Amino acid sequence: MDNRNTMKRLVGFFIIAIAAVYLSVQGFKYYNSTHILSDQAAFEVYLNISENNIDGFFGLKKGTFDKKKQSIICQLPVTADGYIVKSVAVRSDMNHIDCNRTYNSEVDTKYDNSQLYGNNFRLFIIKGSFPAGLFDADLPITRGLIIVEKDVTATYSRGKINNIVITADSAYNYCSK
Repeated sequence: MDNRNTMKRLVGFFIIAIAAVYLSVQGFKYYNSTHILSDQAAFEVYLNISENNIDGFFGLKKGTFDKKKQSIICQLPVTADGYIVKSVAVRSDMNHIDCNRTYNSEVDTKYDNSQLYGNNFRLFIIKGSFPAGLFDADLPITRGLIIVEKDVTATYSRGKINNIVITADSAYNYCSK
């Protein structure tokens, strides 16, 4: 009878241990899907240059950029396999930057230490409105869309969404100022 009680306790202990491990893993998965961890970063890129000065910024002849026929995309300082978004659309709505915005897995892509490299953000003016998430400057199909490209250096932080603002003479992380 004593062996039977010991076995029941041992089985009960294993069931509780397995349940605790399962709940811990599920809790971490939920946290990871709603937060950016300390070794990860996400990006939004803004261009704070008037439409009249974009040509000069990119070294183009005045009147070349036409926002109705072209778009600006930023290739992020990430290295990743073909299934990870490496580029984002450059935004101009500076009034909508929210430094307290939380990570949203449906909108944001986060990158971990193994994918982040350097501080070089590469801007492209491309023909048309090719989806930024599919843009890869190294592919022949997108290479033909590029009108001009420009490298910009900016620092970013891990553990948060970085709002990189590019101006005519600098680039900075808006929420770190």
